[in-house]
Amino acid sequence: MISCYAHSGDHQEALRIFEMMQEDNSQANEFTVATVLSICGSLGDLEWGLRLKKYVDDNNMFSNMIVSTALMEMFVKCGAVPEARQVFDRMNERDIITWGSMIAGYAQNGSAIEALELFKCMTNEKIKPNDVTLVSVLSACAQLGSVETGEQIKKYIETEGLDSNMYVASSLLCMYSRCGSIKKAWQVFNQMPEKDVVSWNSMITGLAFNGYAKDAIILFERMIKTNVRPDGATFGSLLTACTHAGLVDLGLKLFHSMHSEYDIVPEVEHYACIVDLFCRCGRLNEAYEFICQMKKPNVVIWGTLLSACRIHSYTELAEVALTKLLELEPENSGNYILLSNIYAHKGRWQDNLRIRNTLREKKVQKIAAYSWIELEDGMHRFLVADSLHPRCSEIYDVAVGLAMVSSDETENYFEY
Repeated sequence: MISCYAHSGDHQEALRIFEMMQEDNSQANEFTVATVLSICGSLGDLEWGLRLKKYVDDNNMFSNMIVSTALMEMFVKCGAVPEARQVFDRMNERDIITWGSMIAGYAQNGSAIEALELFKCMTNEKIKPNDVTLVSVLSACAQLGSVETGEQIKKYIETEGLDSNMYVASSLLCMYSRCGSIKKAWQVFNQMPEKDVVSWNSMITGLAFNGYAKDAIILFERMIKTNVRPDGATFGSLLTACTHAGLVDLGLKLFHSMHSEYDIVPEVEHYACIVDLFCRCGRLNEAYEFICQMKKPNVVIWGTLLSACRIHSYTELAEVALTKLLELEPENSGNYILLSNIYAHKGRWQDNLRIRNTLREKKVQKIAAYSWIELEDGMHRFLVADSLHPRCSEIYDVAVGLAMVSSDETENYFEY
């Protein structure tokens, strides 16, 4: 019964049946427990998952590999990565699925360094990674911008003949794109024997985020000609490309074509791209009118408008955006800081002081946001106006040098 409800998607009923089993003192076997753990993971219900962990321990079921693997995967899906690692470390034996699940758990939850460290342990144990594990490892490399590690993985992929695997190739392409190695991404894309919508999206995204907006549009047109149907992610990348290139009319045309030509309902991220597009071009009133057409603009939408108001000194519109933001996230200090800076730029010092006093009265604290980068000697973190980093002088010298360098986008850089 539990399995039937689980497969039909009625997860709550499956959990209710399991509760009835416990009340009836009926012993669940390893397959039932694994099924219920999978349900908890799908629901993201950590509370239920912890109850099941206790059930597993109380009934001495942990030594069963099916159960322990399901328990670990449940924690991963619930975002409880440390708990998942505890389960992993307790296991007496581990197979490729176990290793791969834990590595994927780290990669999916933003712990890229831990994912790569565990992958290294896995290879030291002479366990051969499969395509699923390699996809997770490449994702971790992409998160860190670690091209060097990605190149090592690529060599293994080629040695094992996995470069023709569409999922592995798409992940390799994505890794190169996110690391800024767009030429290598293009080579991988062109060498793929088959391309699905994910492959096309990855390449379009890579072009869009690396300054090749026109190439991204051309590649989209080529994608349509090959009868690959775009999805929401495709348009997210295209609209991003338009935003970076300031192509307002084309961006609006693509946005409206989503529903009219491809029957795709725009999501909030698509609306955010259009708002950002208007704002980057200084058309803030049009951005506001566009926002007013939305059912429920979120903090990203209003935050984009507020940031643009600071750049273009739209004080009145900034006040509107801040009011909306405070309704959604009253404790975010960044919103107050932005408006106070706008007042300061306009010379409205009384209003600037009022906002600063409001921050103090509400005891809203400003949290420093750090950026991370991987270099040969390890990971480094830094923040705006950082003066504590041991290589601070070198960093600022390089920053000044970079600011003096300008690079124009090359039209039609890639051969189609």
